[in-house]
Amino acid sequence: MQERGSPLAGRTGRLRVHAIARGRVQGVGYRSYVNGCAGRTGVAGYVRNLPDGTVEMVAEGEASALAAFLDEVRARGEPVIAVEDLTVEVSEPTGEFTGFEARFGDRQEELFKRSMLALDLMKAVLKTEQEILAEQRKTNTLLEECVRAGRR
Repeated sequence: MQERGSPLAGRTGRLRVHAIARGRVQGVGYRSYVNGCAGRTGVAGYVRNLPDGTVEMVAEGEASALAAFLDEVRARGEPVIAVEDLTVEVSEPTGEFTGFEARFGDRQEELFKRSMLALDLMKAVLKTEQEILAEQRKTNTLLEECVRAGRR
C-alpha cells in the first residue's frame, strides 16, 4: 500500500477527514470493518461505496482519534480486505454527525457483487488446492522411487 506522511501530523482539536480507499475494498466487508474502527476510536461520520469501486469515509473527531481511525482503516493484515491506497483530506468539522454509520446502496446489487467476489475467491482456493495436490503427487512419486531404490 502506498504510504504518505500523516495529514494530521501536528494537528490538534476537532477536525474532519474525507478519505478514499482504493484496492479490494468493495464486497469484502470493508464498510463493516470501518464501522468497527470508528466505534473503537470514537469518531463520527459515515462510510459508503462509490460507483468507481472505491470506498469513501467522512469522519469527525479529535485529531488523535482521527489519526488512530485512519491507521486502523488501512486494514493491515486482514485476509480479504486489501487497501492499496488511502487518500485523505483534512478540513474543519461541521458537527453534523452524532454517530458513525455504514451506508448501503441497492441490496440486490450489493448481494450480486458479493456473490461474484465469493466465486472469485473460491476459484482461487480451488486453484491453490490443485497446485498443492500436484506437488503432493510429485513428492509421492519421488518417495516411491526412493523406497524402490532402497530395496534393491
